[in-house]
Amino acid sequence: MARKEGGTAVGNALRFLAKQGKVIAPSILNIAGNITGISALEKLGDAISGDVSLSEEDKELLLAEIEKDKAIEVELTKRWVSDNQVQDWLPRNIRPLVVANFTLLIDVVIIASMWGKPLGEAYLPLLMTMGVTAIGGYFTLREYGKTQDKKK
Repeated sequence: MARKEGGTAVGNALRFLAKQGKVIAPSILNIAGNITGISALEKLGDAISGDVSLSEEDKELLLAEIEKDKAIEVELTKRWVSDNQVQDWLPRNIRPLVVANFTLLIDVVIIASMWGKPLGEAYLPLLMTMGVTAIGGYFTLREYGKTQDKKK
């Protein structure tokens, strides 16, 4: 399953409710802004369930969206676990290679811009989005893997 470009399903639902003029507790928005993994989604679900300012209908909508996000996280984790169990060198090392490639690319862009060769405006948002996704995802997953290893 692919994550929607605009963010998590529950985040999109919260934005939708806010646009409708519904009051969302700041504590829920704070948790939603820091979602990283299934445990954070569960914490957000608990906060939504216990909130008194949301209607039951809105709570059901948000909790259903959290379940969608959990399913995405589970499938994504399965894919990464599968990648790491392969004995071939490339599948096991593709994420570190992508991170190294983006780091090198960003270094080249910075050095080139210092010499008066700026990156085209159309490519900068693309490079930033892909870099943040690749590098941020890599380190987030590394930390998640470490915490799972410690739990075992």
